[in-house]
Amino acid sequence: MSGQLRSDDYTDLIRLNGQVHVVVGVGPGIGRETAVALATAGAAVVCVDVDEAQATAVAEEVGGAAAVCDITAPDAFAQVLADAERRFGRVDGVTDVVGLVRWRPLTDAGDDDWRWQSDVVAAQAVRVLRTSVPYLRRAGGGSLTYIASVSAFTSAPGHGLYGMAKSALLSMVRTAAVELGPYGIRVNAVSPGATLTPRMAADPRFESANRANAARTPLRKLARPHDIAAAVLFLSSRLAGHVTGHDLVVDGGLTNIWPLEPPAAEGAS
Repeated sequence: MSGQLRSDDYTDLIRLNGQVHVVVGVGPGIGRETAVALATAGAAVVCVDVDEAQATAVAEEVGGAAAVCDITAPDAFAQVLADAERRFGRVDGVTDVVGLVRWRPLTDAGDDDWRWQSDVVAAQAVRVLRTSVPYLRRAGGGSLTYIASVSAFTSAPGHGLYGMAKSALLSMVRTAAVELGPYGIRVNAVSPGATLTPRMAADPRFESANRANAARTPLRKLARPHDIAAAVLFLSSRLAGHVTGHDLVVDGGLTNIWPLEPPAAEGAS
């Protein structure tokens, strides 16, 4: 498609008809909602999770396929992609939602904490990238989309290890975009802010923090999983056909706030 677009071309650009997309980490919340979004746009979705029941439930919901995989195991994801290509004939996109957090003050975190945090965020992301590229190249190009976090460029007590791992992930995204662009493979990230997942909504420990974070956010609300999934759908579709190496922040404007209180009155110093 080239030249000037007709008005109906834009609707067509978001469609994923005939494409096969793999979503890694379809647990309740962002992962499940991402699978729903991609399937709604017409993709056949392979729903991957370490929890077999969860992967199966989401696959049945979206009419896709389920795959069980511990993404930290060296060769597990390679088998998922081989099975997907064998079943559907191609792989056009991969979205990696995996990203558990271990809350530790930096001065209390041990080497094992860092190794674990790095493995479930950064190391597995590189593994997904390395394993996916041959399949995307055989499909003539495609998209790799990662769920990062505003923790990569902000700070919160106890969140340092997670932020470091997510920073590494974003660095990987930028470099991969340069290296893989000649093959028609786009690599992008979505960085959510505070997102009201089912787990957060159900856990009374989050109630006070959820209210405070919503009140501080310029849009006066927390993100919902579908807000993040919509960003993934955009980056996975041809609407973002000239977008690569980008981190799309979905935080309701929170990271734009100057952290200091303004003067009490005009002219105060």
